[in-house]
Amino acid sequence: MASILPFTFREAVADVDYKGYLIPKGWKVMPLFRNIHHNAEFFQDPDKFNPSRFEVAPRPNTFLPFGNGVHACPGNELAKIEILVLIYHLVTNYRWDVIDSSDEVEYSPFAVPKGGLPAKIWRL
Repeated sequence: MASILPFTFREAVADVDYKGYLIPKGWKVMPLFRNIHHNAEFFQDPDKFNPSRFEVAPRPNTFLPFGNGVHACPGNELAKIEILVLIYHLVTNYRWDVIDSSDEVEYSPFAVPKGGLPAKIWRL
């Protein structure tokens, strides 16, 4: 649902015409990952949490949680493994109930559940 970095900066290395707008060489460009990741053109119901949307790989350059190209996060593969290990242990060793959740999200600057996400967690 969110990238740890909501945006980044890049510099145009040449004049670029983008949908009728000129981006001159040397200008800073700020890709907004949230706008890319929540684009209905690329993802059905983009504001809904739905991990099964990734059963089929997304189109190139439409899902960039670790950036892209030469500026991609060098630790992206390690981070993916760490997340898988964490989820494995949470699912196999713990149970949890979410208490009083809200569908609202606040951005400050990262996307988090409004009011937090209180949960009761117990070890099996």
